[in-house]
Amino acid sequence: MIFRLSFFWRILPIVLGCAAWSSAAKLKTVYEWKYIDYVWNDNVQKLNAIKNGQYNHTKIIPIDFQKISGGRVLVTTPRLFNNPASLSTVSNQTGDGGPLLEPYPNWDWHTSTDCTGITSVNRIFLDECNRLWIVDSGKIGNVQTCPAQIIAFNPKTDEVLQRVIIPDELTHSSVNTNNGRLEIQTVETYGDSCSTTWVYIGDPEGYGLVIWNGSTIWRLEDDNVYAPDPEATIFSVDGENVTLELGVSSLVIPPPGFIEEGYLLFKPLASRIGYAATLDDLHNSNTAGNTVTYYRSNFTIPSQELARVYSKFGVLIGGFATQLVVACWNIQYPLTSESVGTILEDDNALQFTSAAKITNGCRDEFEYEHYWLLTNRLQEFVLGIMDFNEVNYRILGANLAALVRGTVCEPEPHTVSPSIEDKFFFEFETVTVISSAITASEYLN
Repeated sequence: MIFRLSFFWRILPIVLGCAAWSSAAKLKTVYEWKYIDYVWNDNVQKLNAIKNGQYNHTKIIPIDFQKISGGRVLVTTPRLFNNPASLSTVSNQTGDGGPLLEPYPNWDWHTSTDCTGITSVNRIFLDECNRLWIVDSGKIGNVQTCPAQIIAFNPKTDEVLQRVIIPDELTHSSVNTNNGRLEIQTVETYGDSCSTTWVYIGDPEGYGLVIWNGSTIWRLEDDNVYAPDPEATIFSVDGENVTLELGVSSLVIPPPGFIEEGYLLFKPLASRIGYAATLDDLHNSNTAGNTVTYYRSNFTIPSQELARVYSKFGVLIGGFATQLVVACWNIQYPLTSESVGTILEDDNALQFTSAAKITNGCRDEFEYEHYWLLTNRLQEFVLGIMDFNEVNYRILGANLAALVRGTVCEPEPHTVSPSIEDKFFFEFETVTVISSAITASEYLN
């Protein structure tokens, strides 16, 4: 089965105090669900949603999450079908399926019929200035019901800081306009109050990268680096096979202090090879005639890598598909098999790591970083064999320093490398940009 997707009981949230996390090496359950349900305005609203086919818990799957101000945790449930809301906070109420989700910022954003709200969100990102970024694909299923848009919220007040409409021609493949579903991947920002910002948006279904620099927006396409590897589209998870023809995903920017020049690391989800490009090349790719040089990793991973995230201290953590493990690599070393370590193994809890985040503790030190991940048994959801009487979705966490202690990933004193080639990423191709940027139209609510 080919699925084109960019894609119990509540356990009390773990108290995220320093003492509770600083010595714990094992994964702890933060939240878990059998299925997704919401905090409804009243029972009539829920019954109407069931009656008109908008709410069916077997058609809803969490994809991403983000801890924000006030200890709240956001969860995305993209509208792959016509489910009620695609961005919610985990409430303090519990239903038969687990913690109830409360639409964010409120129900009005998810029930509007004039495209002034949110249609569908796959992923979310919190930047260094505590701005919450989303990309609303505007799609319900495969139907483009509203324009795609970028929205930045102030998570302390839930107010909109910026809202930008993405031109339609950038939301899908230039070759096949039916293929496309945009999702936020990462945000690069500098200056006082994050005055300079680049938003990197992946299109894993249309095989492209969309970039917004605060004023203009443009799209890059190159099947050599953004499209899936045909030999890696079969994902075998816990003995169950599913075909996911998904391209560019898992975009990360290594922290400063390891390589002199800034790079964006990325890979297609259906691939065992990683790629990179300099941030400078990507910044300048909004002008036709400029070039982008892509680098390719010399290391082939044994299984498709799913969600991955960088620590401020150079440790990259990634979950894998076929091998139900979480592995690590410290960028202070070249990317080779000798520099990759396994830090977690769990054949039950680690079935399809869809999202991962690293959050800071009470001090800005490696010992207080926390690694969180969301697993969702996507393979069973796609195949239609998910058992909603058992736990299917989990948000788990552990102290990062404890996880990597004694492994090759543990940070050590290091020097700054002049080039990513020192990490065994070698020049793959240089391409000339053939299209220019479009001025983005911005409006506020």
